[in-house]
Amino acid sequence: MENIIPNHKYFATQKESEEVLMLTRRHWIVYFPSTFIGTFLIILCMVFYSQMNKIPLIAGSEVVVALVTVFLSIFMLFAALFVYVLWIVNYLNIQLVTNQNLVDIDQLGLFSRKISELSIEDIQDVSATQHGVLQSFFHYGDIIVQTAGENTNFTFEKIKDPYATAKKIMEIKEKYGAEEVTAVSEPTPEEVEGPKEEI
Repeated sequence: MENIIPNHKYFATQKESEEVLMLTRRHWIVYFPSTFIGTFLIILCMVFYSQMNKIPLIAGSEVVVALVTVFLSIFMLFAALFVYVLWIVNYLNIQLVTNQNLVDIDQLGLFSRKISELSIEDIQDVSATQHGVLQSFFHYGDIIVQTAGENTNFTFEKIKDPYATAKKIMEIKEKYGAEEVTAVSEPTPEEVEGPKEEI
């Protein structure tokens, strides 16, 4: 869970009366595979560049050296771009809980996103799961929000502190999920007709 910026609009359909109470993102471990692969490729290119003067097939021609240098530069640029794009996509995947809705923002690409909203009143249950040593050690897992009726269940994958987050969602649901209904009594016939006049 992250700090909330007061009076900040987090999504396009957020109403003026809608207050963001909780914001969570995926665990930092989701960035590790892409960062590791991209960094490894960049280091590999740099090592190859520093040693290519020792390769007779390349060092024997200035044209080949220039072409290999350009190719390595372009390759490293794309490797860095690969890491950056995946980092942005994962970072922009957020889950919000407001005093009215549960909002799941899925960033599908740099220019594509999907926003799903679920009314707080439709939440029936929230469960958290952790599978394997890795998830238990780094404290991340999945959250499943069960909904009422025909609504599709919400699943938040690789969330930080899933049990604490699930508990917080249920606390918000209990506080804001049920609107108070004031009972209205029907008027009696005497009230409708008014007081009878004595003869």
